[in-house]
Formats: sequence, structure tokens, C-alpha cells
Amino acid sequence: MYLKNINLKRLKQLVSPLLILLVLVLPVAVVSCEDMMGNYLEKPPGGDVTEDTIFSSRTQVETFLTSIYQMGIHSNLGYASANSNVYSNRDENIFAGACDEAETCANWYRMNWWNEGSISANRTDDSRFDYRFVAIRKITVLLDRIYDVPDITPEYRDQLIAEAKLIRALNYFEMMKRYGGMPIIRERLQLDDNLKIPRASLREMLFFILQDIDEAYPALLDNALQNLRGRVHKGVALALKSKVLLYAASPLFNTNEPYMDFGTNNNLICLNEPKNMVWWERAAAVADSCIRWAETNGCYLITDQGVDANYQYSWEVYDNPEIILAEKAAQGMGCWNRPWSGIIPGSIIAGSSGTNGTTPLLNFVRKYEDRDGNKVEWNGGDDLQAKLANLDRRFAQTIAYNLSWWNSQTPEVQLWEANEELGVAAGKHIKDCYGGFWLHKLVSPSIMRPDNQEPVPNSTLFQLNEIYLNFAEAMNEAYGPDDKHGYKYSAREAINIIREHSGQPAILSGSGIYSDFRELVRNERAIELAFDNHRFWDVRRWMIAEQEGVMSGAMYGIKIYWINSSPQEFRYTPYLYENRTFTKKMYLHPFSTNEVNKGYLIQNPGY
Repeated sequence: MYLKNINLKRLKQLVSPLLILLVLVLPVAVVSCEDMMGNYLEKPPGGDVTEDTIFSSRTQVETFLTSIYQMGIHSNLGYASANSNVYSNRDENIFAGACDEAETCANWYRMNWWNEGSISANRTDDSRFDYRFVAIRKITVLLDRIYDVPDITPEYRDQLIAEAKLIRALNYFEMMKRYGGMPIIRERLQLDDNLKIPRASLREMLFFILQDIDEAYPALLDNALQNLRGRVHKGVALALKSKVLLYAASPLFNTNEPYMDFGTNNNLICLNEPKNMVWWERAAAVADSCIRWAETNGCYLITDQGVDANYQYSWEVYDNPEIILAEKAAQGMGCWNRPWSGIIPGSIIAGSSGTNGTTPLLNFVRKYEDRDGNKVEWNGGDDLQAKLANLDRRFAQTIAYNLSWWNSQTPEVQLWEANEELGVAAGKHIKDCYGGFWLHKLVSPSIMRPDNQEPVPNSTLFQLNEIYLNFAEAMNEAYGPDDKHGYKYSAREAINIIREHSGQPAILSGSGIYSDFRELVRNERAIELAFDNHRFWDVRRWMIAEQEGVMSGAMYGIKIYWINSSPQEFRYTPYLYENRTFTKKMYLHPFSTNEVNKGYLIQNPGY
């Protein structure tokens, strides 16, 4: 049953009006990677539930659309729990642990495959490969049959078609950023059709995604507020198009010299032409359109909570005005369930030591400036607490550090090492804290022991801060830091808007050459979008993953020691936590051996 694990309250918000039925679904119930293309074309079930039933009324087709949302809208949080929408993400943790943001402490998580360099055709790390094709299949069925629905207006029919096409574009983009070109399912397939559809070129796939977005845009809702939140709309179309073009413009794809020579198949993994600035220009134009959409549709950056709280409000408060689209199908779940149990330290969940949690690394913490906008040195010393107190305010709203507050049950996080000479026992929360910090972002302070079931996870897919950063990056690459090119903002002004809402000083003109400003834009993106499922993909599309300390080489943490003369100050020492392995083949994901053996996919190079 598609609706088995869905929170009914959230579904009513998703598609309104909507009569929730126990079962009203078409062809695919569960798809295995073993038989993805076969199940894609699975015959309609027998009995009373037929295609004719589903497309017999507006109510029925809305329920079918709900199943498309369930399969087609992913989450950035890993659920893997029986009481959640496992279709949106079967992962058990977040991708931060696979790059320089963090370490996922328990070694059984798949993120560690990336750190070991052991990603392979038998370790693909893509839990949603099957479900994307289920969603695409359902979309082709809807597009084929929706004209048969008798009690639906042409305007509403066109809106549902537009929503389905936009969800299809989202799923193809998620495949594009993992694999490059993929088989394109343009129309509904029948059992006697050729099912072994080969991979399209990256260019063909990119144009298909953009075509779906452009065709969807006119009929979409202007926005989706109140009980329509979770439904795609014009703002989502612009946000998605902005991101698609940003990736197309980036070094990974915007080249005729791919990361590995793939011979006659180079066009599967890159645009296969010399770097073309038009992609940056188009990315800037669409991001500008999305910013202008936000100005007239109740979407704005959070600025009214104070510089010490604006940032946390933007990720903690559900359905806040900064969010363009969030995944809405998950139920509320407590600290023992995914995703929280993979993020919260075991010592905080259980009140005692335990293996779990996500620990930010010093590699990432080094990216935070001080509150005057200066680079911070982390060479060791006796001034840890003073150093932490003067970091960019977003640091304390993202990362739990020594003596910081977690929630009312854990008012002080204790991360110091034991010291027998001083008679100091280890801090309560130091076990497995390899980075010397714990991740706090994403986890609301209201999630408490023993197992508080609220709030519903706030898995944000598109947020306005990202759009400003997309705009800044594309503008800088296309026109430099200060040329507005007829738009409302320059790249520098867009960056300063993001910095201002957290109290960071503006970056003034003349503060660096073009290449330096690129690094500044990338650093700002890392900080503002920290742990939101961006950096793992950003460092690969920028082709910097193999650089020392990014996804390769030395990863550092700090060890913290009590200073006898001052219980409120601590000494810290950087230390090498681990060396990670990244090889060029890992710029894209591999296909599973099972899929390649079916004879319709060409494996990505190196695998």
C-alpha cells in the first residue's frame, strides 16, 4: 500500500481537497533493483482497483497524485524506520559524514564507504534508485490517462499535469547529479515496447529536464501556503531550474574533458563541449527570477529573530517563510528513530555513553570566520572557549561545542578528555566525539528522552538562502563580483545579504581578486548551507573533492583538556583523526552490477 506509512494529516495538507483511501494505487507496489525495468511496466492489479477506477473522478486521481508525491519527493534526512515514509529516503544518515563536514561515528553507515574509497558497483550508495523510476512510471500513466477524468476542469487538469512534470524533472535531476546521462522515459511504455532503453547523453537529459520545468511552469500554483504546503508550485520550478543550471555550468559537467576519459561515451558524463559561459549566465538569470518570485509570494529571509537566532529559526521552525519546498510525508518521530538517532550522540540520547552521532570535523570548523570577518587560526592553545564565543554566530546555531546548551535535558555539553593528574573525569558526551564537536543543526531541542514524537522532520529541499547563493555563484562566474548586469543585485551584494542576517560584516569591494571572491562564495555556501545535503555534491561539481582535506587526505579533530586554574577555560590540541581516500571515479556514482547486467546501462568510468 502506498499510503501505509504516510501521516494522514500531512497528506491532507499535501493534496487538498483529498479523500484518503486505504488503497487506490496503480501498477507498482514494491520495486527491487533486480527487476527495475520489469516492474516499471508491471500490469495493473486485478479486482476492483483498475486504471479506469483511478481515472474515474477528481478525488481518485488526486489520491494517485499523492502516491506520485510519496515516491517522487525525496528527503535529505535518512529515515529507514518503519513509522516513516521510507520511500523518500531509506538511508540511515546524512551525507555530511562523507565529506569534510563531519564524521558519522558508527562505522556501519554507508557514508563511510566514501571515506574508505570503497564505493563500487556492489556498494552504490543510492537507496532511491528504484523509487525514482516508480515515480516516473506513475507520472507517464497520469499524463496518458488524465484526460479521461470526467469531473475535472481544464485548468485543474493542467495544474496536475504540471505538478507531475515538475516532479519528473526533480527525479531526473537527482539522477543527473549522481550518474550523468540516464535512460529517458518520455511516454508511457507498453509491455511490447523495447524496455532496454539506453542512457541518453548528458546534454539530452539536461534539455529534457529543462523542457519539463518550462512546460510545467505556466500551470503551476503561484505558491503553496497554508494547507497546500508540500505541493510544488512556481517557486519550486524556479528553484529547481536554478539548481539544474548551476550544476550544468559547473566544472564537472561544463567541459569536453571529463574527470576520466570515457572515449566515445564522454557525452554521457559531460556536456562534451568546451566550457560555455552561457550556462552560468542562464543560472544567474533564473536565480534572479526566483528571488523576484519570493518578493511577491510571502517567501523571505528570516531577519526578525535577531542575529543570534535568525539562522536557527530558519532550519528549526517548521514551514517558516524561508522555505520554498519541504518533504511533507514523514511522521513525527522520537530520538531513538532515524533520522535523529544517527545525528544525536548516543550519550545524549541515552544519557550515557553510546556509539552514534555525527561529529563535525576541524576541517569544516576552520571555515567559520570570527565576528569581525577574519580567518581564525586553529593551531592549539589555552583559549578554546574564548575562540568559540567569537566565531560567526551561525557556528553556535549549527554545532554543539564544549559547554554549549543542547536542550533542557542536556543544558551543558561536556567534551573534555579525562586527566588523571588533575583528577578530572572525561566529559559526559566525549565518547566517539572524534571531531571535538557534535552536530546540532537539524535536531530540534524539543526532541527529548525517553522518545518524544514531535516535531515532524523538517526536511527542506529548497530554501531561499540557497537561491541567493546560487545567484551569487553564477553571477560571479559569469560577470565577476560587482557587475549587476541589469539585475537587482551583484554577486557581492547577494553574499552580503546572506551574511547580514547572521551579523557577519559585509565583504567590501576591492577585498580580493576574482579567484579569491570565488573562494569566498564557496566558503559562504559551505557555512550557510551546512549539513543541508549540499556540500557533498558541491565539492564534486566543483571538482575539488580530491583536494587535501576535502574528501581526501587528512581529517582533523580537536582534543579538549581542562585547565586546572580555570574551570571555564580549556586547552585544545588539533590531532589527525583519519586519512580518507578519494579516487577520480568517485566524482559520479556507479550503477549496481545487477542493473548493468540487464544490458541497458553503460557503467560509469572506473567502476
